[in-house]
Amino acid sequence: MIYDRCPGVLRLHEAADGALARVRLPGGLLPARALAVVAELSELGNGIVELTSRGNLQIRGLAREDAAAAADRLWRAGLLPSPEHDRVRNIVASPLGGRHPRAVARTDALVGALDRALCADAGLSALPGRFLFAIEDASATVGPHDADVTLAAELAPAAFRLLLAGVPTTLVATAADAPALALSAAGTFIELAAQDGGDAWRVRDLAGDGAARVATALGGALTSAAPPTRAAAPLPVGSLEQADGGVAITVLPPLGRLDAIGLRGVAAIAADVEAGVRVAMARTLTLVDVPAGRVAATTAELAALGLVVRADAGWSGLSACAGLGACASARIDVRDAAAQRARVRVPGSGAEHWCACERGCGRPPRAAVLVTAAPDGVHVDRGGAARRVATTDDALLLLDPTRSGT
Repeated sequence: MIYDRCPGVLRLHEAADGALARVRLPGGLLPARALAVVAELSELGNGIVELTSRGNLQIRGLAREDAAAAADRLWRAGLLPSPEHDRVRNIVASPLGGRHPRAVARTDALVGALDRALCADAGLSALPGRFLFAIEDASATVGPHDADVTLAAELAPAAFRLLLAGVPTTLVATAADAPALALSAAGTFIELAAQDGGDAWRVRDLAGDGAARVATALGGALTSAAPPTRAAAPLPVGSLEQADGGVAITVLPPLGRLDAIGLRGVAAIAADVEAGVRVAMARTLTLVDVPAGRVAATTAELAALGLVVRADAGWSGLSACAGLGACASARIDVRDAAAQRARVRVPGSGAEHWCACERGCGRPPRAAVLVTAAPDGVHVDRGGAARRVATTDDALLLLDPTRSGT
């Protein structure tokens, strides 16, 4: 398998603001002990923890000499169950894990079973760091993703269908057998990639029709006869009554960033109401199983931490890469620009992402607005219509003609 640069806990990424550790959270599940440990580790770095577009965490600004201590603390907290599989535990899942009113299956146990089985298979440590698993509960709240292997819950029969590179197959398994089916698909990908010369990172990168080749090798085929699925959309900011009577509260850290105070605050609030915490691909945090009578007070406490608690806030749908001071490739201060945009964006603006260079790190799929700093200026793409301007201020003015000062 060819080398990829995806960071982990043991392989750090050298950024302009120090070493970066990426902590995998299969299914986005963030146990209370993990919140406490990540808060401690953020203080070893520059105090910044980022939520990623795959529902993981990134600790920024670490010194190289602290890497071993960081890995040890994460291992003790259960966040590094297998050093060999550190970078391949890439599993996204429905944030409510089957609690959504539209869900047809609980998925938390399945996420855990898949992760344990993945870590128990030495051969699967060869998966590229970009290879992605997804588990869907039929609520369509994972958000848009490009998973290589998806287990999608179906009501009839009560089972999970295998999708490869987003394409349904004829292969269906019970919840008990679904992890083995998903990992067989991943193992088959490794074999086919080796046959092709080892240059594939994703199922779609395999020679020919990669999804069809994997399905055939597993004794199945691609199909158009699978039950239709809803269009995927992230769980919106705000509260939602769960199917079991509890309430889920989803909040947004501006630009997906938290500090130690925020992390400890979320941990304390969640513990007080005995709620679980999830990280979603939309870079949101969701507290699940909040008692209905505690929703208003809990929401107010989360807002007091500086978290966005209303879906109509300008921060909703707004994202940016690390930018100046954090990435050596950055050309513009995208975070300052995004903060200016947050003050004027209107509800329903759609996804908007600011990239400090043409690599496009963190870019969400199908962003309505994409701003990219390039060698020849700043490119603003709105719905496929692109325009080049000279500066960040020009881009801000183009997106909001009422903006003063330029």
